[in-house]
Amino acid sequence: VSSVAMAQYPVITSEEVTTWMTGTSKVVLIDTRMRDEYRKGHIPGAVNIPAESMKGERARLPKVKSTPIIFYCRGMS
Repeated sequence: VSSVAMAQYPVITSEEVTTWMTGTSKVVLIDTRMRDEYRKGHIPGAVNIPAESMKGERARLPKVKSTPIIFYCRGMS
């Protein structure tokens, strides 16, 4: 992750994601991996919007701007 991206968007831990997902506030979890990767397994409650489809799928994102959106992908090993 570039330093510019990290300055604009916080990177959070899996523990923080779990806390947000089990809390009382509404959170949207977006899995940005390819559809076949998503089908093989994903975090329960996650919506699959592959990164390359994001512009065309913006309508699926929350309309309320205060709703937190968490994006995740496979990551790097």
